[in-house]
Amino acid sequence: MTHPHQEIELKRLLVGAGAADRLVLALGPVASDVEQTNHVFDTPDGRLRKQRFSVRLRNEDGHFSVTAKAPSRGVRGSVSARTEAEARVDTRVAEQILAGAVDPVAALRGRATDAAFAELWQGLGAARAGQPLHEVGRFQNRRRTIAVVVPPNLALRAEVDQTRLPDGRVDEEVEIEIPDAALAEAVEAWLEERALAAGVETRASSSKLGRFYAALGSARA
Repeated sequence: MTHPHQEIELKRLLVGAGAADRLVLALGPVASDVEQTNHVFDTPDGRLRKQRFSVRLRNEDGHFSVTAKAPSRGVRGSVSARTEAEARVDTRVAEQILAGAVDPVAALRGRATDAAFAELWQGLGAARAGQPLHEVGRFQNRRRTIAVVVPPNLALRAEVDQTRLPDGRVDEEVEIEIPDAALAEAVEAWLEERALAAGVETRASSSKLGRFYAALGSARA
């Protein structure tokens, strides 16, 4: 049985100039087109990164949310799964988090109260080992969302991202959240078929946070 708060996601990097725009045209009408600023939090010595946990505050066109994710595990092909907790916060709380006056995990735990998150909170607590969290950097993301139907009749959302990393690089990728791991192979085959028809090459993708940390190190070198 699928965990009620488990994110099962197909991710593929898009290769070549204009690849994201070509894939968007091939997938269909854009339902939403938003700009996101993602503020990434960690301990001063990077304990979350080392343990593969992540905590972020996202500003999406003036709407704020806090998200925490556990380490991911491979499902099949380019599909991975992880536990994710997310909740909206108002502007005042977001400003307090950014100022260091409110702990982002505490703010999230007060809103994401399902007992199913107990393992996530325990893992985060062990990873940070009592250390405070502070913003270590941020990255920008343009996200275009398209409603798609995978045969025979599976309604999903494809999210095509253009991510501007701290070292100036722009990555393009497509993400599709899948309701059941058993559907992973069919959804990936469908996406690859659509991408090829659009003349778009895809390749295996790593996590945005992993690429963010690598770019952050390059920008500071």
